Amino acid sequence: MSEMQDAENRFNIIMKIAAVAAVLLTGYYIWSFFVSSRYEALCGASYWELDKKQVDACVDRKKELEK
Repeated sequence: MSEMQDAENRFNIIMKIAAVAAVLLTGYYIWSFFVSSRYEALCGASYWELDKKQVDACVDRKKELEK
């Protein structure tokens, strides 16, 4: 292979890795937004600010609301 083809192959691999990373990060941010907003509505606090006991209490509230 020529140097130009090697450079193109490296560039293509880097772009594929960047695209996968972008998709994963976007998915995480979307998931985080919906999870955080759900706990914000139920408990008045972000999911990331709550400890395990508070998260469990929010889950219990959600189950009570679904009945």
